[in-house]
Amino acid sequence: MKTMSFPGRAQELFRTVNSDNNNENQKILNGLYGDDETTRTKPTGNNNNDDDANTNTKKKRKQLAAFFLVALTLENTGSMLARRYAVGVLQLDFSKNVVLCANEFMKLAFSIFMKYRKMDVKSFTRLKKHVEMVVKTATPMLVPAFVYLVVNLISYPSLQRVDASVFTAISNLKVLATAIFAQILLNSRISNRVWRTLTQLVLGVTLISWESSPNNPEIHKRVHQNWYEHISDLFDLSYAFGVFLALIQTMLSGFGSVYFEKVLKKKKEDDDENRGKKLDVESPSPAAMMARGISSSPISLSSTELDVWDRNIQLALCSILIYMPISVYETKGNIFQGWTFLVVVIAALHALGGILVALSVLYSSSVTKTVAVCAALVLTTVMGHILFYEPLNGPILLGCAMVIVSVWAYKDDAIVESKLRSAGFAV
Repeated sequence: MKTMSFPGRAQELFRTVNSDNNNENQKILNGLYGDDETTRTKPTGNNNNDDDANTNTKKKRKQLAAFFLVALTLENTGSMLARRYAVGVLQLDFSKNVVLCANEFMKLAFSIFMKYRKMDVKSFTRLKKHVEMVVKTATPMLVPAFVYLVVNLISYPSLQRVDASVFTAISNLKVLATAIFAQILLNSRISNRVWRTLTQLVLGVTLISWESSPNNPEIHKRVHQNWYEHISDLFDLSYAFGVFLALIQTMLSGFGSVYFEKVLKKKKEDDDENRGKKLDVESPSPAAMMARGISSSPISLSSTELDVWDRNIQLALCSILIYMPISVYETKGNIFQGWTFLVVVIAALHALGGILVALSVLYSSSVTKTVAVCAALVLTTVMGHILFYEPLNGPILLGCAMVIVSVWAYKDDAIVESKLRSAGFAV
């Protein structure tokens, strides 16, 4: 029998191990775009139940995320169509700030109701004490409430200086602004593949908005002017200031979305979590405390995690504090002037949209939520053409196709990158 030297035997073993690793990596890559049997790993030992539970939890979260994103898309479509019908067709005269304030009251009432349903012991006294502690910790939610106020306020002077189509085109950059702030505030990893998809999405939405501009002679003249005339417009200080305000509005909108996600998904430190667990173990149950005649006040919020309904309560209260004085001042006390049943429906849709935004961000991300809102523009454009005879020409259809392809590509990118990260590849 031939004896192999030590260096030769080591080289043969290295080639064998390296070949096995390459084959395993190739199997993983082959299964990224499909459900290949060779990429499935069957759990063994005592971890079967844990793996199954984790798989079911992830699957449930994905289903909830898909449901809330689709619901948000439909809500945005219904809200846009209702507002166009109320303002464009019926020409109703009502305060937009009053509508915003009313929808915050609706969102507040619904969030408190959902919080009451989640309580172990149904008690209005416990609910009152819990809401009081939620209010005491509502300071972080003043930031998005103030940001959204500034966004609404600076949009009016911007629209007075630039065309509606130019303003809308700049506002569509919110998708990229949200992605930028997601990288800065959340340390989110956004690959070049996703950046290309988001850029294509922005171009499609911009094309729809540009071609759907009102049939106004001044706007038509400015939109269809030569490129050098656009450059000369930038030297007009009033026009340049309007463009600057539109850019600030876009950046603030993206910042507000990501900041809200950061607060909504904020995790406590390990010691806080341990203290909360310790309190849960050592403290008697609320029912037992009530039976002994002891006050059953809820555990301090410093040792528990605020859920999505608590954050909605905080944001609604902060927004009401801001919009209520503005509404009273604008309407001189007659806040419901010009209101009809349709305006009530619009306010309810706004409240529903706020709740769906929070749930969509909770189960997905602010960037994905923004993509869903862009997808709603396609439905709004098609339904606006059917109901209100709005334009639907070739460029608009091309823009709609670009948006649909971009949304589909974004979904596909997310699936592929998720599999790559789970396989240990850097994306």
